[in-house]
Amino acid sequence: MNAMMTAHPPARAQLPDQGETDIAQYVASAETIDALAAGGYLVGRDGHLIARELRAPQLRRALMHSVCYAIQPEVDDFYQEDGEPAADWRRRRTRTVRSHCSVCPVSAACAELALRDGDTQGVRGGLAPEKLQRRLLKEAPRLEQARARDQSAALRRQKRIEAAAEVQRLARQYLAGSVRADKREKNREAIGEAVRRRDQLVAEHRLAAGWTEAA
Repeated sequence: MNAMMTAHPPARAQLPDQGETDIAQYVASAETIDALAAGGYLVGRDGHLIARELRAPQLRRALMHSVCYAIQPEVDDFYQEDGEPAADWRRRRTRTVRSHCSVCPVSAACAELALRDGDTQGVRGGLAPEKLQRRLLKEAPRLEQARARDQSAALRRQKRIEAAAEVQRLARQYLAGSVRADKREKNREAIGEAVRRRDQLVAEHRLAAGWTEAA
């Protein structure tokens, strides 16, 4: 049997009893997703509190540390077969949870991503479909806000990408000499403005991500 299926999630220090704001600030610190996963901070109750503060790309990044990513188990293990008796399915999914989800170092991230995606068809993060569905309904307002923040973060990222591309476009024009001599000063000014815009967006992102300085 693969070692990933028998190992326990990594031990970690107890997360202090904090409010949601404090947990959000903790998640926004310099800790990387890889460090959170390796430190065992994405399992159990505390893991769910942390996972709900992550953005969708971070949750997907965390899944690279999952048992499923490491050993690629049979997908059918996580879904009820057509016509399969409920009792048989419960026994089979119990085995799946025990051999995969209960030893996964990012099970909380897996469950949170399923809720963000509205995916309640199979076992995700150790939760059976009916438990996922109950959480989906119970946490609907929170999940709606989380999805809105995901969309906002994606939009800001796209703006940063576009700003950086504009700097490169203008700089290539200048270096290639494709700008007429009488327009080169305006080209330099445009490059400077594009750099300032790019740096402003990066600085805003760094502050939003928890950096103390927008350097």
